Amino acid sequence: MNDLNNIYYFAKIVEHGGLSAASEALGVAKSVLSQRLAKLESELGVCLMQRTTRRLQITDVGLRYYERCRAVLTEIDRAACVIDDVRETPRGKVRITSPLNFAQVVLAPVLTGFMTAYPEVEVTLDITNEDIDLIAAGYDLALRIIPNMRPSNMVTRSFDLNQHMLVASADLLARLGTPSVPDELKSLPSVAGALPAERGGRHVWHLTGPDGGPHAVLHHPRLVTQDLCVLTEAALVGCGVAELPPSWCRDGLADGRLVHVLPQWALPLLKLHAVYPSRRGLTLAARAFVDYLAGHLRPWIDNVLNGTLQLRMQPPNEGERNALTKPVAESATVFNLPTASITPPAP
Repeated sequence: MNDLNNIYYFAKIVEHGGLSAASEALGVAKSVLSQRLAKLESELGVCLMQRTTRRLQITDVGLRYYERCRAVLTEIDRAACVIDDVRETPRGKVRITSPLNFAQVVLAPVLTGFMTAYPEVEVTLDITNEDIDLIAAGYDLALRIIPNMRPSNMVTRSFDLNQHMLVASADLLARLGTPSVPDELKSLPSVAGALPAERGGRHVWHLTGPDGGPHAVLHHPRLVTQDLCVLTEAALVGCGVAELPPSWCRDGLADGRLVHVLPQWALPLLKLHAVYPSRRGLTLAARAFVDYLAGHLRPWIDNVLNGTLQLRMQPPNEGERNALTKPVAESATVFNLPTASITPPAP
């Protein structure tokens, strides 16, 4: 059996992008790491990394071997957590994935509150909207925001969030007309969030009318992005109709720059799903996070919805937009691009 230390050092060399960076991160001499790598390659009888005068380049077989090793090392970490569970003190590592904007607006204070409450827990938070294989990728938990989860063998704990709304700039509607029924949306341009892979690239608004009847509207967005800051700015300047959370378009609606399109038609209620392989397979630290999330998520969501926690968009003004469309040589001014600032509720 191969020395697990050699496998560990090989994985770290890959993750840090080379011997020098791994040496600095681990506090292990570069020569020791090189010897460990060479010994592992000798034991396996293959070349895991190509060496040049300037860098190491992982080979195809090395990449496949690394992916397997990463899963093994993750399980070793989890095995060590068995002892922590016996001690009944949450500690160790928790790997989580979350959508971008949810992590920025709601999860950040919940997560930092959790880490304050459990100082011996280390968290790795990866940002992605993709539906990934938790077990293969070595994650303890995935947070996903969709109306409903597909049936699977995963454990899911769900929390109600809010309903998005369709909005468009007042100028866009003045030029192209305000729709009165869902089918008239097809005559307007749109902007939209990136879709999960299983949706097959089809952007559809699923609306429910005043009488409870469903209506699906297929649209082809001019802009697709995961970032709500960009989508909000695109809606404000008239790029197209956008589906946005109420908190992100509150200011635009209040000052008349944005208009709620088809207010009598509702989009589905969105839910946050905490997905994990099994309750039994969770470490004590991961279980503590799920329980903390359940106890502290709702107040922060309510803060966002009722405006106690405000998102203030800062898009470029008209002069800045005009300058940003000029060739670089014609404009030497540097502008601040759209950002979102968060004002937490008063204690």
